[in-house]
Amino acid sequence: MIRVPIAACRVAVPGRVRRPAAIALLALGSLLSACTTVRPPPETAVDDVAPALARAGATSVFGPPEDYLGSGYDDVGKVGLYPVRDPAACEVAILDSGEGSFAARVAMLKRATRSIRIQALVFNGDEAGLRIAELLKQKKAEGLDVRVIVDAFSNPRLQSQWLYFDLKQHGIEVEGYEALGLQWLNEVPVPGLMPHYDPARMDKRFHEKLWIIDAETAHGVAVTGGLNIGNEYFRVDPRDPAAYWRDQDVAVRGAVLQDLVAAFERSYEYLTAIKRSRGVFNTDHYWKATRHVLAGTGTVPLHFSTDAVRQARVAELEGGTQALDFRGARCRFLHNRPRFGESYILQAYLKLIGSAREQLQIANAYFVPTPAIAAALKAAASRCVSVLLLSNSPETNDLPEITLVGRGHYKELLAVNETAAVRACRNPDAGIRIWEWVGQAPGDPVRQGTMHSKFAVVDRRVALVGSYNLDPRSERLNSETALVFEDAPLADALARAILEHDLRYSRPMSLSDALEFEAPGEVIIRFRKRLGQLFEAEL
Repeated sequence: MIRVPIAACRVAVPGRVRRPAAIALLALGSLLSACTTVRPPPETAVDDVAPALARAGATSVFGPPEDYLGSGYDDVGKVGLYPVRDPAACEVAILDSGEGSFAARVAMLKRATRSIRIQALVFNGDEAGLRIAELLKQKKAEGLDVRVIVDAFSNPRLQSQWLYFDLKQHGIEVEGYEALGLQWLNEVPVPGLMPHYDPARMDKRFHEKLWIIDAETAHGVAVTGGLNIGNEYFRVDPRDPAAYWRDQDVAVRGAVLQDLVAAFERSYEYLTAIKRSRGVFNTDHYWKATRHVLAGTGTVPLHFSTDAVRQARVAELEGGTQALDFRGARCRFLHNRPRFGESYILQAYLKLIGSAREQLQIANAYFVPTPAIAAALKAAASRCVSVLLLSNSPETNDLPEITLVGRGHYKELLAVNETAAVRACRNPDAGIRIWEWVGQAPGDPVRQGTMHSKFAVVDRRVALVGSYNLDPRSERLNSETALVFEDAPLADALARAILEHDLRYSRPMSLSDALEFEAPGEVIIRFRKRLGQLFEAEL
């Protein structure tokens, strides 16, 4: 069997390591035959979720733990399934824009008095990232406990690595980042820590996003959702709206913060334990050795490249205000770790879709539905539910090949609208509608960039916001977080974000569009099939 370096295979996955589309597609042309020989990871409890839920009739996302399938490993259990919190213990506010999320996050940092915990797939060394790093260093100098987790593989840019090194020099713990090309250090076999270790599948990502401030205090607050840390997420550069990303966060406070802290600590402990088990070492010695390699001894001088216009925009955003309208809501926090067979967010999605009675809105940046999700969506439409799906177009997706794979499912989903069950519905909106974000409203010459949203709304009553994409990566490889909550005004606000805003920047996809997409020449069909195998069968 041909083995291909994982670094080569990663060009085609939505782990947010960016590559120009042309490079990705050229690479895929030569790698598809090799990459598709790699067997899938031996995760348990994921592929059998849908039939098990159907048999149990478990449709409430707030149901007891017995309604969720746990890990296949007794020593792990349902660690990532947190308790249901009542409205007195869970207050939620919607952050519906990158600009507002940046202003809120900066304000939280400035008010911090005890601790700061930040986790993100990407923490860029750009103007927005450098400003946040500056605030982190200030708070560390004031004596706060400051810790950061980033994905080791998704931050290859030298300036980002310098940023982490700078934080480390100021006493801030940065986990997940490996200098000197040791990115794979976090994916080594360690007995008892990684029951799902498979040397052929080191293509996993720490994809969760957490921002936790002063959780030990009565004024503690946290942010979770889809935003990483970088200019594109906070819509910094006014000269290039095409670089803007559309996304949502939620701010939370109350006793539910302890669940977010527990998830952060699980990841932090996991990363540090693996390092210790490999002997790298003592972390302090490791960074001293790195300093020596880079610049002899002492403090390493780092010279960051910045742009005056973007710096001014960051200052402008920081000076803005973001009112957080907190509302008490029944909620549950979920933490997925496929390394340990945890599939709670997938199960939550299936429960939410299965519970829909009138409306279901889903916005998901990288939509490649697995069989369980596709079956649940078609079943909802057959119950006369109005199902609206919003994802990226190839023009706006930072990884356009993902949209091409996702489009391969449009015919199956849209064909349900022609069935007798849907045609018999009294609800004129019953069935499945698919829209693709193009980033441009009719008559507007300005085009915005990628839609990065990851949320769902059921009957304008229950909503889920998180880092989870409806694709095989999130189901089987990436660690993810999500908050599901029940409150009609909050859920309605998210539904309106799609219906009243996002659809103006999107185009509808019809069954004829789907059929036309599947009718090109034989070569294109074969290419798409191989691409689909890479994304769907092997991830």
